[in-house]
This record gives sequence, C-alpha cells and structure tokens, in this order.
Amino acid sequence: MGFYDNMIKWLAGFFCALYRVEVVGRENIPEDTERSKLPGFMLCSNHIANLDPVVIVAAIRIKINWMAKESLFKIPVLAPLIRALGAYPVNRASGDVGAIKRTIAQLKDCKSVGIFPQGHRQPGTDPRTTEVRHGAGMIAFRSGCDVLPVAIETKSRKLKLFSKTVIIVGERIPFADLGLEEGNTEAYKHATELIFDRICALGEAYRSKHA
Repeated sequence: MGFYDNMIKWLAGFFCALYRVEVVGRENIPEDTERSKLPGFMLCSNHIANLDPVVIVAAIRIKINWMAKESLFKIPVLAPLIRALGAYPVNRASGDVGAIKRTIAQLKDCKSVGIFPQGHRQPGTDPRTTEVRHGAGMIAFRSGCDVLPVAIETKSRKLKLFSKTVIIVGERIPFADLGLEEGNTEAYKHATELIFDRICALGEAYRSKHA
C-alpha cells in the first residue's frame, strides 16, 4: 500500500467523523484513474472552505490532484496535508500558465484533477448566486476530459466541526455534452456554466428533498 493510500486510510475516517460526512450518489464515484489507467476526469465542486478538497477526498476515497490557490501552501498545518493529497499551487492573479499546463498534462496521463469553478471560497452563500471563472471549460477543451460534478451541502453552507456535511456526487458529464466544438472564450464560458449548473442542481435537489 502506497503513501497516498495510507494517508486516505488514516484521514478518511477521521475527517468523516469530524465533519459528520454523508455521501449521496456513491454509485456515481468513478474508479481511481491512476490505478486503473482509465482516462482522467475533472472533478468540479462548489467551494465553501479551505478543507473542501480534504473532505471530498475523504468521502469518495479516490485520488484527486487539486489545483489550489498558492496562499494555502503557506498555512503550516494545511500545506503538508494538501500536498500529500496531490494538491499543487496556482497563482490566480497571474493566470499561471504553468499550473494550467500541468493540469492538462495530468488529465492526459490518466490522472484526475479537482477544480473549484468559483475560484475562491463562498461560505454561507447560495452557489447559484455566485460568479464562476471559465478555466474549467478551457481545461476540458484542451484535455478532452469528462467532468464529475460534486456538491458540498451543509445547513449553513459553511463547513463546521461536528455539523453534518453532505457530499453529493452527480453523474459524470461526458466531454461530448460540454458543447466544446469551438475552442474560444464563449465556448469555455458556456461549458463552465453548464458544469456549475449541474453542481448547483445537485445541491438544490438535496435541499428540496430534505427541507
């Protein structure tokens, strides 16, 4: 068993207990692409807390390499944890072509990556009312990858210790359904908004059912 597997084995139970994690749509969780050598996919989720990548990986228990803002790698406890889970920094202010190229290369190399289309945390806010950046659409176009939509839901839309956190895994969106026949800004915008609409719909369906 490798280092990553040991990390997941240790972390999953701890964080799932700490944040009372429940998984909905477990049947939609794909195989670990690095292990199976299947094509990589892009996991996209709403973003409510710095620990979102850790909680999502603890819930679904497959390897996801996260594109994370570089400031997180300056937090003493969090930095080594997210690095161990495959995270790598991106400088959002500069566009960080290097991080984008690394993401595309990983997807083409049977590795799966995690991206937050909102770009930064939006705690306590209905994700439907927030803006999204369009990098997810561009990365999907250049890599030809499918997308796995995931919604994080809590009562307060904030990640709180010992409060129930629901990770809702949606059906995979095939690349062909993203409308990326053209590689331009409008196509990237449309694809990212389609992805984020699916994410919001997952959360809304859960809230409606459990109102």
